[in-house]
Parts: sequence; C-alpha cells; structure tokens
Amino acid sequence: MVQFTHLFQDEKTGERPLRMFSVSHIRPQLPPLRPRKFKQGEDADAYHKDGWWEGVILQEWNNGNYLFMFHSDNQWPKYVVFGVNQLRLHRTWFNGYWVPPVQESELAVEEVQREEEYHEGDLVEVRNDEDGSNRSWFAAIIVKPVGNKRYLIQYATLETEDNTDFLEKEVDTSHIRPRPPDIVVPDQFVMLDQVDAFYKGGWWKGVIIKVLSGDSKYHVYLATREEMEFKHDELRLHQDWIDGKWTKPSPGVCISKPFCISVDKCSSVIFMYKFLTDVRFILFAAVI
Repeated sequence: MVQFTHLFQDEKTGERPLRMFSVSHIRPQLPPLRPRKFKQGEDADAYHKDGWWEGVILQEWNNGNYLFMFHSDNQWPKYVVFGVNQLRLHRTWFNGYWVPPVQESELAVEEVQREEEYHEGDLVEVRNDEDGSNRSWFAAIIVKPVGNKRYLIQYATLETEDNTDFLEKEVDTSHIRPRPPDIVVPDQFVMLDQVDAFYKGGWWKGVIIKVLSGDSKYHVYLATREEMEFKHDELRLHQDWIDGKWTKPSPGVCISKPFCISVDKCSSVIFMYKFLTDVRFILFAAVI
C-alpha cells in the first residue's frame, strides 16, 4: 500500500490517495543527480506534471536545452523542449540494481532543497489551480505551518470579501514555491518569449506574440487562451521551480498544452498563427 506525495484525492484538504501495487511496480527513488549532457537518440526521463516520463532525446539546441519525445501515446504535446535540469538518463531497476548503474561522479554535491521547507514569515507564491490548470501564481506570506505538509498563508494581493484585510487560506506544500528571482529585461521582450503577466492580482503564464514598437507594450497570448495587451513593467520572464531549483524555459511556445517549438536557431520568424480545434488552441511558428 503506497501513498502519493503529489497526487491528491482532495486538494482542498490535502488528502492523498492510497493505492495497492505489486512489488514489480515499485522501485527506490533515484538520488539527486548532477545535470549532464545528452546525445541524440539517448533514452531519458523528463520531469513533467509532477512525475518522471520516459522518452528519447531528439536534438540538442545551442542553449543547452533538448527536444524530447515522450514514449507514451497518451501524452500531449508529444514533443517538448526541456532544460537540462528537467532531464535525467533513463534507468531501469532490475534485480535490486540500477541499470545502467549510478556512478559516484553523477551524484549532486548538495542535497536538493525540498518544497515543503517553509517557515513563518517566508515570502512565497501560491498556485491557483482550482481547475487543475496550474496557470497562475499569487504572492503570499507564510503565516504558520499547520501540519501534514500544509501551511496557513496570507495573500499579498487578494483581499477578503469585505475588503478589510488580505485573504488567508490553508494550502498544501505542493501548491507553494519561493518567490522567483528577478531577471532584469532592460530593453524589450522579444517574440515568443515565455513570460508571466500580472493580471487579476496574480502572475499568469503566456507568450509574447506581438511587440508594439516604441510603446514598450506587448500582445501576450495567455494560458487562459486570451490575447491581451500588457506594459513592460507588467511582465516578467517565466521561470519554473523544479526539484528545488529555478529553471528558465527554452525559447519557444510552451504554454497550456500547446505544440512546443523552439526558435533558438532561427534567424527570423516569418509568421505565427493560432487556430481552434475541437479541444484546444494550438500555437505554431513558421521559421527559417
């Protein structure tokens, strides 16, 4: 009988499901590993949606990111660009040993910081995913831990219904992350930059689809499938908190369930368009 750490039976209470598994479906957890280089065609695992997914490396980009193809036919999108900190060499647990074996030189020097290690007064961001979308984060402060890996937090931008104080809420540690470091963009964002846009008191994932010359304004296609205009100071570069580290995404289009395309090697973007299928918007870029 096992209990999951990042899957929830009831996210409001933090209740995690219990499941019965055969021993053949259980293995130890790999130790934290150093980032490494990968070769084309090498089997790897990608950290995605709170789990490690099997796949294969298709190509390395100049910026150290990799185009990855999932083995699962049920995974969408099928092809995604991942940073080196989101990948690890694929290994099989066989007869009590890892194959290939883990070498001492591969082990991370420092232990990975755990997301649940927060203390009273810590400045954090809290995920808003009541619809399961994981599309926005809101600034907050830790009021106190309440046990069972849950914390009482107070939002910094959301107020109570009577507008007399900032809203407090009890949330699970998997919905909390530190506030991301500032990455200064002194001039302008560029086409296809992945950004967070400050909207309705929170930071929402999106991608730059148009730069308005001379105005320091941008059209952003949000993960909510809305296109909106934002000023320069209402945007920040998007970063992901993975295994206790901040990771910048690769250049390209990677928002809520799109087809992901890297444009790092492209000299110019000729056109980009979006169209509606029966289930989702898909964003493309034609490049040379």
